[in-house]
Amino acid sequence: MRATRRAFVGRLAVLTSSVIAVACSNSGPATDAGADGPAMCASPGEATPGPADNHCQGQPVQVVNPASCSPDAGAGDAGGDAGDAGPVATCEYGATMFGMEGDDDDCKYHVSWTSTPICEGAAGVIFTVTAVNLTDNSPVANIPSGILLEPFIPTVADAACDNHSTHPSPSDGSYLIETPVGSGIYVGPVVFDAPGDWTLRFHLHEECSDLLDDSPHGHAAFHITVP
Repeated sequence: MRATRRAFVGRLAVLTSSVIAVACSNSGPATDAGADGPAMCASPGEATPGPADNHCQGQPVQVVNPASCSPDAGAGDAGGDAGDAGPVATCEYGATMFGMEGDDDDCKYHVSWTSTPICEGAAGVIFTVTAVNLTDNSPVANIPSGILLEPFIPTVADAACDNHSTHPSPSDGSYLIETPVGSGIYVGPVVFDAPGDWTLRFHLHEECSDLLDDSPHGHAAFHITVP
């Protein structure tokens, strides 16, 4: 993706083991929580139902080259992006996906997630995101700052681009932290401060340039319904 984004706030502190312990799938109601626990509600939300992601089906897997994270000045563009399946032709991201797993915009990674109950609240929802390389299913490990979060309510329901949002989350620009290090599993809170149909985009290797197609830089976004 060739998008220039605003500067992001610093990474979150490493989660304590007591917070990590509550990470689980987002099934079933939840009625209470401790003062330091995740947001809770009687009727949690969910991954928005819809067709399973298949945008990489029949497409070649994009091999990642760590050297392309910081290409030499003047290096050319090796090709185009996956593009946007939504209504905005100039979108720099792939279409937002339904469900709890799918491939990133450029067919480099497979990304899946689980969470504590999806509820509105300042305590946040604990997300656990697992990323593997599509080439060999090896973990996408040791991302320096973790996975960058971009949660927002889009102005247009199917628009993938963040510049079509009028409501970013307070968690916009924070990070999920790899836990344990080397696992390719990233954990942290996401705050949903209003009900609605949210987009949650995960940015992998945001520290890398996205000039070349084989850069480690990647994105995967999901529809989330918050009651």
